[in-house]
Amino acid sequence: MKLHRINILLITLLVLGCSSKEGAKPNLAPIVKLEAELVNTNPFTFEFSADALDQEFDPLTYTWDFGNGTTKTGTAIETATFEAGNTYTVSISVTDGNSSPVKDQVNINTNFDLVTVDPSTKFQKIEGFGGFGGQTEYWRTGPFTSDRFVKDLVEDLGITIIRDDVPTNFEIVNDNDDPFDTDLSKFNINEKIDGHHQPFAARIPHLKALKEAGVEKFITSVWSPAPWMKWNNSIDNGTENNSAPAYTRTPDETTNQLKEENYEEFAESMVAYCKIFKREIGIDLYALSVQNEPRFSQFYQSCVYDGEALKELIITVGKRFRKEGLTTKLFAPEDVGYFDGVKSMTLPMLNDVEAREYIDIIATHGYALDGITAGSVDATTWETMYGWGAAYGKQHWMTETSGYENSLNGANDLAKAMYTALKYGQVSAWVFWSLSTQNLDAYSLMNAAGEKSKRYYVSKQFYKYIRPNAHRVASSSTDDILTLAFENEGVSTVVLINVSEESKAVQLSGGVNNYRLIKTGAKSDAEEIAGIGKEEIFIVPAKGVVTLYTGS
Repeated sequence: MKLHRINILLITLLVLGCSSKEGAKPNLAPIVKLEAELVNTNPFTFEFSADALDQEFDPLTYTWDFGNGTTKTGTAIETATFEAGNTYTVSISVTDGNSSPVKDQVNINTNFDLVTVDPSTKFQKIEGFGGFGGQTEYWRTGPFTSDRFVKDLVEDLGITIIRDDVPTNFEIVNDNDDPFDTDLSKFNINEKIDGHHQPFAARIPHLKALKEAGVEKFITSVWSPAPWMKWNNSIDNGTENNSAPAYTRTPDETTNQLKEENYEEFAESMVAYCKIFKREIGIDLYALSVQNEPRFSQFYQSCVYDGEALKELIITVGKRFRKEGLTTKLFAPEDVGYFDGVKSMTLPMLNDVEAREYIDIIATHGYALDGITAGSVDATTWETMYGWGAAYGKQHWMTETSGYENSLNGANDLAKAMYTALKYGQVSAWVFWSLSTQNLDAYSLMNAAGEKSKRYYVSKQFYKYIRPNAHRVASSSTDDILTLAFENEGVSTVVLINVSEESKAVQLSGGVNNYRLIKTGAKSDAEEIAGIGKEEIFIVPAKGVVTLYTGS
């Protein structure tokens, strides 16, 4: 019986096998995609990768024609060298031995992009690069600092500016009825108030740690005055929506505006904040903005002004700072949105002789001026915004941006936005939105656990190697390579951004004899490789950033 069953199984398998052959589908040809990457320039060397798939999993044979007279049967990945100054077509033929060969090809060239640097032509002075906040968001319970967090920011990323905010619970009740008699003991530093973010005491440890680590510029923005100073007695607009309402001269109890009768009280609160900041952190607050994004009424902390109201508030605060002997600068308007809106907030303070005396820095937020996408590429707009303040000797700063996805393309978009602001807007400072958040998202450079985004490493290409007091100098760009150059007391920095999908060979003319080379690309994160000599050709990776630096 057992032998009979075995014979039946063998017969069944034989029948099935024959049936399978009779009904078998024809062998399918492989699928192949050929890609090339420039890996060396002396001599020009490319790595070719054939991404091949055989649907029956048959072994494959790869036949290469490198277009330079060389052919070979090899593997899926091969390298080849080429003479400079030419264009080549490289092809591959792939077969599984059971179907017709399939082919793919790629064109390469061994030319290089020439960019130049002219240190004799100087532009804006750089004050620094930075971002906002602590290790996690202030509406959380913390921790807001750690040794790792501080070391990452100062020693690795290279920040030189920290932006913070005046807590909305700082003067939760009026210190007294006299705005010219400031009682510092009545301002709230320690108490956590429901509906407000963490008090100032929660921020002191990380601000002090950053100061002790070498950060010298601390700036602060107001998101909302204390509720009792406002018409709606709230830190926000009282709804779940965002809006941009017109400033009204006939406010009521729902209006998200500071009462004009409380301008002096607001100025007193800013004086108290500056003095307490100095007392607790041990350094003068470098600059203060009286309102973040003043045209917008948000479901979170916000307050609405128009250009005239903002101008009057700046005069009030500026006078009080001067009377108190404070050296803290004022920056404004920190606006975002369409061009006419930014203009309406900026020109009133600059066109007024008295207000102009107190405003030190024209600050804009680096979101696209259509209000939707991150990073305006409108060079003319940036030039115009710079020109408003430059006519009166005012620096131009970019004090907030975010919204770039955590990918190489997103990081490249951030680099392009920095290029546009630095070159055309001639900004003296670039300040990202959140340096760190609990979870890594489009609004931060890293998370609370220390995981870093590709945006972090692209930012580092600027932050760590363009130091305070550097001056931007003239440099040329090509269609694919955007270039910025800086000089700082004998230290040279050149940042090159590749906006194309291919690695590019680049030669720098007008530079110095030797540079360190740091690169960020698909396979590297602010990685330092072998340096280059004068006018030596080097590679900028696809969608990547290279920094050349002569400092230690």
